[in-house]
Amino acid sequence: MKLSELNVDNEAFIFTAMHILANRFQTLGDRIDSEITTKQWFVLAAVSKFTDRTPNIGDIASLLGTSRQNIKKMAVILERRGYLSMQKNEKDLRNILLVLTELCLDYFKGREQQEDEYLQRIFSDFDDEILKMMRVGMGKLIENTDKLLEINEQGEWV
Repeated sequence: MKLSELNVDNEAFIFTAMHILANRFQTLGDRIDSEITTKQWFVLAAVSKFTDRTPNIGDIASLLGTSRQNIKKMAVILERRGYLSMQKNEKDLRNILLVLTELCLDYFKGREQQEDEYLQRIFSDFDDEILKMMRVGMGKLIENTDKLLEINEQGEWV
């Protein structure tokens, strides 16, 4: 049975579809690259987006919506493989900074065309209007889940 065949309301369909897509994106990504996992790639990509300063483990955990422990585990593996360097912050020795290595930068350059083609294929039937609407909708979903996480951290629940 396909998801589109289920008799569910729009919210349930979208919620379910996002989980299915996350699993499929991870499966595809892991098949495309045998060197690093999709989740490890996201850590490296997140680090690369900080152009104004060197991010720490907490910055990346917050951006990706996961725990510091999870990011540190992946960072240790990525450091062992030469893609990342974990450096102590001179001002706060408990604060571990994540720095991309030359090997990682070369890796990204070597994959750039493949990644562009991958995104083009995924979004091949989407026009600019649909993409803009999806971006707004996904942004609102992230805001709402952030609010729910905040409520939950305060010991309350919806």
